[in-house]
Amino acid sequence: MEKDPNSIDTGGEKYQRNGTTVEAWVSVKRSQFKPDIIRAKKGDKVILHLTNVEKTPDATHGFSIPRYNINVSLDPGEYSKVEFTADAQGTFAFYCTEFCSALHLEMQGWLVVG
Repeated sequence: MEKDPNSIDTGGEKYQRNGTTVEAWVSVKRSQFKPDIIRAKKGDKVILHLTNVEKTPDATHGFSIPRYNINVSLDPGEYSKVEFTADAQGTFAFYCTEFCSALHLEMQGWLVVG
């Protein structure tokens, strides 16, 4: 339950492009990923810094982008770094894979690769 030193706080979410690298610092909490839309270009390296900002001990969340074979589980306060190459154009859903609340099915976002 200790906060990871690489994690962000609520409000610390951001998104930036540096050449062909897209980085997003994403907060993960009940029913919401923030930001919930991440844009990249085909061929970009994508780096996601995911932080579960929950403080409740049983508020585990998942993060999955099936097209890119990504599936992580995050305990409260946990940080995870995910890297991949956006090698396919399209719009791909990302969503929570851990049942986390009554609004669990609402917890999703989009990776848009143009």
